[in-house]
Amino acid sequence: MNFLMIGIGGFIGSISRYIVFLGAKHFYHHEHFPMGTLIVNATGSLLIGMVLALSIKHNIMSRHSIGHFLFVTGFLGAYTTFSTFSQDNLVLLFEKHYLLFVLNILLSLVLGLGLAAVGYFLVEKFI
Repeated sequence: MNFLMIGIGGFIGSISRYIVFLGAKHFYHHEHFPMGTLIVNATGSLLIGMVLALSIKHNIMSRHSIGHFLFVTGFLGAYTTFSTFSQDNLVLLFEKHYLLFVLNILLSLVLGLGLAAVGYFLVEKFI
């Protein structure tokens, strides 16, 4: 059953990631900066922070629950894109877009950690 939940979540997560990439490409027209990856990793960090708070503070969605396998392992595992982040940065580096390379790394780290904390504290405060 866990494998099925992971598969369903992964299917939805990977399609969601692609939709975000298309939206970023449509609204953000910079030729080189990987905005879609940044948005996916930032929103994925916010969501994982919220799930962490639900799990730790409210005992909802424990690490061994079906919901955890569906949403965290499946959906967020397929939705977030660290391998794509790595590829995007190597391309920026190889194409000598050094400022964008550094900007993407810094924004991804700051937004990722910051939004994970925001997600955690939103759930802690309001749920």
